Amino acid sequence: MSSRGIVDLRKRKPGFSLQGGMRPLALREPQKRPTLRARRRRARTLIALLFASLVAAAVYGVSLASYLPRFSIQSVEVQGAKEIRTNLVRVYVETVLYSGAHSLFSRANIFLYPRMEIESAVREYFPRIESVHVSRGSLLATAVIVSIREREAFARWCAISESGFTGERVESCYVMDRSGLVFAPLEVRPESGLPAGAGPLTGFAPVGAATAGFATPYIFRGGFSTTSSPIGGAYLPGTFAGVSALLERLGQAGFNALSISAEGEQDFSIALARGFELRASFGADVSALVKNLELVLSSETLRGKEDELEYVDLRFGNRVYYKLRGGEQRSAE
Repeated sequence: MSSRGIVDLRKRKPGFSLQGGMRPLALREPQKRPTLRARRRRARTLIALLFASLVAAAVYGVSLASYLPRFSIQSVEVQGAKEIRTNLVRVYVETVLYSGAHSLFSRANIFLYPRMEIESAVREYFPRIESVHVSRGSLLATAVIVSIREREAFARWCAISESGFTGERVESCYVMDRSGLVFAPLEVRPESGLPAGAGPLTGFAPVGAATAGFATPYIFRGGFSTTSSPIGGAYLPGTFAGVSALLERLGQAGFNALSISAEGEQDFSIALARGFELRASFGADVSALVKNLELVLSSETLRGKEDELEYVDLRFGNRVYYKLRGGEQRSAE
């Protein structure tokens, strides 16, 4: 038999051929194992994802639980109201609790309700209320108790303005507490005719109305703009305490005050029940003012002429000015 056309494969090495020029087969490199640092990083990532999922699930569960009726505020009780209608306070507290927005956690939840926000909002919305305390009767109580203390009427603040319809001069009066804060319009109770100072408005008290319910008969004037409501504003902030101390000291000395008028930022005048006016400056020594008034009235110049006095001016230290009705201003050292 002829050997032509027969190829001997026994002499060939696998993977390449000298005649065909075949390349050797590429060897696969062994797969590298991840380093310890990479394995730890992957473990931390998985733990973080698991923790975030647990937190999200817990928050979602608490959110759902906060809206359960058994943990929600069911009623609001108002205590301590005298002039303010309890229904007004109750409804306002409910509007603070139920804002209409669906938050993550219920604002009406007995454990999460905004107690401090309610107290601050009530004081700001109702100037008559001096202090507010919000609480619940027990741990699982669903009723909120709003305890309020109203401001006490100390004196009146009055201003005269022109009516926009008739052009007549109208006196409007408001109620002031002992700190000088104006907190309510002065009203007259229809059944008794006495001042009430509670809303809604039923008409301003006429000039000379009874002062029942007030700690003092004082009427303060000036210190506020007559074009806007003074409610919520403080009369003579920083100096009202000194003026009140002077009024008390004058009363002890027998000079009862009727009205006090602020004359600009530095001076004020006091109408006394004796029929004349005392002029002084803010910040003056109270004892010195009363002593100087007593001295000038007992001087030879004014002794026995108190009924004729129009005013005594004590704004200039040891130099005292006075004026008799129908006369000219004079000085007395």
